[in-house]
Amino acid sequence: MTTEEFKNTVIPYSVKLYPMLFRILRNEEETRDALQELMLRLWNRKDELVKCTNQSAYIVTMARNYSFDLLKKKKPQAIDEKHEYRILNMEADGADSDTIERYEKVKQVIKDLPEKYRTVIEMRDIDGFSFDEIKEMTGYEVANLRVILSRARQKVKEEVEKIYDYDTSGKYARQIL
Repeated sequence: MTTEEFKNTVIPYSVKLYPMLFRILRNEEETRDALQELMLRLWNRKDELVKCTNQSAYIVTMARNYSFDLLKKKKPQAIDEKHEYRILNMEADGADSDTIERYEKVKQVIKDLPEKYRTVIEMRDIDGFSFDEIKEMTGYEVANLRVILSRARQKVKEEVEKIYDYDTSGKYARQIL
């Protein structure tokens, strides 16, 4: 693989990989460093990459594994610092404390989903991957992915409604979703 081929085929993945890495690492600077290191590792493995039948899956799997490796090595941070950082960023975006709380509840509900559902909903709704890209990475057919995504969204909706459904009309829960 030449430098030009690498620039045209691998570098464009960085746009799709950044949100996934950021979601896992939760730190902008670490995410940028990880993405740079990942591109370097991919360049060093360019001969393997050329032989690979599914480059997209290879790149995303390598990125995900690398980010989890970084998390394992990382020293535990104080929960208050991370939480404060996210709250400050949300408040800068104009979110009030109720919105911040609801956002955290929905994130927790997604985190508690079974792995298959969580992976698909994160890849589609948070990371923005297309169904074809998710198919390449997971091996599920597009029709199956649509069913999994629908069920995952339904489970999130049901759990959020359980949390916020103070009245029987469900009006408050529907505002969140």
